[in-house]
Amino acid sequence: MISPELIQALPIKLQQILQGYQSILPELVVAVWVLVSMLGDLFLVGKNDKPSRSWRYLIAQIGLIFALLLAYQRMRHGAEGFVAFRMLWVNPGANAINCLILAIGLCILSINQYQKKSFSFEEKIGFFSVLLGSLLTSLSIHFVSIFLSIELMSLGTYLLVGLRKDREGIRAALPYILFGMGTSAMLLYGLSLIYGLTGTMMILDPAFSRGLATADIYLAGTALSLVGAGILFKMSWVPFHPWSPDVLESLPAGWMSWLSTAPKIAVAWLGIRLVHFIPVSMDAIIAILAILTLLVGNLGALNQNNAKRLVSYSSIAHGGFLALAWLMPANQGVDNLLFYSLVYSASTLLVFYILDEVQNETYTTNDMENWAGFGQTYPLRGLFLLIGFIALIGLPPAGTFLAKVNYFSQLWEKYQMTQANPILILLVVAILMTAVSIYYYLRIPFQMYFKKGTTIHPADSLKNNWIYLVLSGLIIACMLSPTLIFGIWKA
Repeated sequence: MISPELIQALPIKLQQILQGYQSILPELVVAVWVLVSMLGDLFLVGKNDKPSRSWRYLIAQIGLIFALLLAYQRMRHGAEGFVAFRMLWVNPGANAINCLILAIGLCILSINQYQKKSFSFEEKIGFFSVLLGSLLTSLSIHFVSIFLSIELMSLGTYLLVGLRKDREGIRAALPYILFGMGTSAMLLYGLSLIYGLTGTMMILDPAFSRGLATADIYLAGTALSLVGAGILFKMSWVPFHPWSPDVLESLPAGWMSWLSTAPKIAVAWLGIRLVHFIPVSMDAIIAILAILTLLVGNLGALNQNNAKRLVSYSSIAHGGFLALAWLMPANQGVDNLLFYSLVYSASTLLVFYILDEVQNETYTTNDMENWAGFGQTYPLRGLFLLIGFIALIGLPPAGTFLAKVNYFSQLWEKYQMTQANPILILLVVAILMTAVSIYYYLRIPFQMYFKKGTTIHPADSLKNNWIYLVLSGLIIACMLSPTLIFGIWKA
């Protein structure tokens, strides 16, 4: 029998449970829209026909637009607060990150729909799983919510990667899933050790910092290393990178871009929070791993003769650049991460979608000859691809030039304050690897403009130059008007 005291206390308990949930309306909309999309499929005529695909896109886009408007409103008002028993923390940085992730997702769906790409029920669930996991990861400050958010994000990536049933898809999916399961186990075990050392799983709790500071250095180091393994796997940092080239090259442009941007941006923002609340200095370890990641990503791309595999290796290096924000003061790190993420995302969409147009139905290890004469036959599209590669390198007039200059200047200031040799070595390696990237990024433009070819490209039937024009304009606008770009999220 229910006691009267419990009945009287029930409204107060419900109010405590629901307190603050108005602050996460964008995330709640996305969560509800997963169910709405699943129910919507019950009323679609067929699974693979054009009408059902159009309705599937429309339903998904309505939810994303609604969530993006709510996220933008929350960002402009600078909403802050704790939600879900202090497991989620709404703050200006997370608001801006989530607004960017939603915008990227909406952009990818819109381009896919315009280009009449497939959008199966499984792809939709995978897309929304990655989206919701990324949004919740950026808000999480409790290790339970961090683990669940990362796992939700991972399940979506497993689904998107596993949809391709040919030999190349299976070869990429199986190691990736096994690798992901292993790092998830390491993350969970590391979280259990941290709880045993600190007695708390909330990173803002003073007991968290105090427990790690007073614990045995080797045991605390083991716990943090295990946690780092689960986080760095999503960033494809060395030594957790082998899955990235095989997985990305086996995907179509939309999902290739999605997995290269949303999870990495969310986890990079999570890393900023973790690094600044861990009581021991992680600068040397982060610098060493970043050096290895930049070296593997850039040097590994040098000998790649397949265009998609080349940019897959380069995405490892860009994951390293994104997480260099962990070495900066919190405010500067967030600003630099947002700016770099915006320009990198636009560049990735521009390059990956154009590369996907010029692709044989069967996989070939060397497809560089396919690009011979492309710039002469399709001058406008060749120009857009050249702008995308220049942006990925970090040269003017692309906004990534300013983003990388900001990163380099922050690293130099960090070295002047700490006089730490790993930071200086990282700065030198980052500059040298940027120079190295000029060679492999411009291999395709060299084929486009200085080689003659007769290959007929699928670009004949596609009329999406205006999409690439918008992306190119955004990339250049970030260089010409950076204050305007920063003003979007600085209310």
